[in-house]
Amino acid sequence: MRVSAFSGSKWGQLFFVPLAGLLFSVAVFTFWRINQWEWEERKMSAGDYTIARVEDPKTRSDTLERHIRKTCETLRFPEDGARKAMAHMHYDDDRKVIYCFIPKVASTSWKRVWLRMTNRIKPNQNATTMSRYAVHVNLPVLAADRNAEEKLRTYRKFMVVRHPFERVLSAYRDKLEGEYENPGYSFHKQVGKRIQMKYRGATYREGHNVTFAEFIRFISEAGRGTEEQRNEHWLPMHELCQPCAVRYDFISKYENLKEDADYLLQWLGLTDLVDGFPAADNRTFHASRLDPKYLGQLSHSNIMAFHAKHLADFLLFNYTFT
Repeated sequence: MRVSAFSGSKWGQLFFVPLAGLLFSVAVFTFWRINQWEWEERKMSAGDYTIARVEDPKTRSDTLERHIRKTCETLRFPEDGARKAMAHMHYDDDRKVIYCFIPKVASTSWKRVWLRMTNRIKPNQNATTMSRYAVHVNLPVLAADRNAEEKLRTYRKFMVVRHPFERVLSAYRDKLEGEYENPGYSFHKQVGKRIQMKYRGATYREGHNVTFAEFIRFISEAGRGTEEQRNEHWLPMHELCQPCAVRYDFISKYENLKEDADYLLQWLGLTDLVDGFPAADNRTFHASRLDPKYLGQLSHSNIMAFHAKHLADFLLFNYTFT
């Protein structure tokens, strides 16, 4: 592994903060320019300066999809990442549809729907009572299918996104703040202990005492990052679903979850099979990016580093930095 001469030193900190500031400034300008183009396009299509509020799910999705295409083009995103996304795609051959799942964005609830629609559970079995671990290990991914490329090209596709900060805050509260241990992977031992050793020089309570500031600092380090830093629960969303390489038919936002889910259940033809979108389990962690308990722990450099790391998500999915 190649290590920068600046890594871990005071010079690295002096170098990175201005760099993060520069990236943030470029991002703000790019965000303004893209939205200016979209404003001009809407004026031309509307014929005046009045823009109707986007209300229905399909219109919201189409508007976001056009924004993504413009952003991909403006920022010269590579278009060869489709195969990477296949590892995060579930598919249904009967309905010819693909779902790209992103952890901490209602993925457990959507996978419960997928279990029912693909007949992977018995007709009388209640998917909502299955453990989260069982839900996540019982569905095949497109990458393992021998006709993956053809299905990706011809099947309908959808994904769900969330504000980047709220998503990682939810991941922290779920995986590191509490005492819960995932049956298949101990986040405290595998990630928490590594964070403690990196920033404290020693471990404490088997990784159960990581602060939110330490977590943000760890996942926001510049560069590709380690396996723990690139865990799917906080890896930037665009790296998981590759929206510049894959054209999605519907892109939902967690902020409109109920309305979008109802629309998607109709779109998928599941209203007779599924009795509404499954409610989140009792371990769901509501996360507000403005919560002073967590935001108040972060320094200026923490915030700038996080925005630099997740810059593409903010720009692509049209989220504000505040």
